[in-house]
Amino acid sequence: MTDLMNDINLDEDLKRKVTDLFRNEEAVVLSLARKCSKGKFSCLKNKSDLMRLAVILECAEKTRAFYNEKGISEKTLADTLDDIRIWCENNDNKGLANYNWIKNHINGELFRIGRLQYQMFKCKSRTLRYSKLPFRYGENVLYVHIPQGEKLVYSDCVRSLKDAVAFFDKYFPDFKYNFFFSESWLLYGENWQFMEPSCNILQFSALFDVAYSVNNESQAIERIFGRRQAEKENYPEKTTLQRNAKAFMQGGGELGVGIGFIYKQSLL
Repeated sequence: MTDLMNDINLDEDLKRKVTDLFRNEEAVVLSLARKCSKGKFSCLKNKSDLMRLAVILECAEKTRAFYNEKGISEKTLADTLDDIRIWCENNDNKGLANYNWIKNHINGELFRIGRLQYQMFKCKSRTLRYSKLPFRYGENVLYVHIPQGEKLVYSDCVRSLKDAVAFFDKYFPDFKYNFFFSESWLLYGENWQFMEPSCNILQFSALFDVAYSVNNESQAIERIFGRRQAEKENYPEKTTLQRNAKAFMQGGGELGVGIGFIYKQSLL
């Protein structure tokens, strides 16, 4: 556990708190970790964020063993589990609230490869408009996620996508897929109305065929402003993106989510 906390640069004070909790409640942590290893992450529902973090870190030791068995590098493990640090920081380093997201990493279903994350995903979402997509309900896709914390540089994203093809072909040859897929505010079809043409977000969006967009602003509000405000004039204007998005909304514009895909073959 200590090695992993160091590898992902977990906050020093938080590391001490987790270490103390594990020392004092080792039996509880190990019992919950065993349940999670059987897929019963719901056992963490009513636990403290600090306990959740301790349990997830304990579970990560089996994740490390899985990586070693597959021959996947320690760097990929650290890069992937660095999301634990990110979500702890988002929670003011009080522990881990979003364990339902991190379970994908722990289960060896999601990997960070360079700038982007990739989740092996059987697409069974009932909300998608499959008539507008090149794949069918229930088909395998690589779900692209965009971790926070770094600039979304176009060349880094291209390199990540190409490396992902090689990674999954090598380590998960039985996972057959034809498309990368993403649902993100970064792909929203109206972003061009308040973003500079050369900005990283629009360049990233251009990597995808955007099948359609929906006017659901919650994700964009969270990512751009941090939290929803009752009145549009209360949104902060600390960055160019915040100022432009705020002006766009005040002028009657709506934020949303774009649904896009990339043909695997186009990256070969």
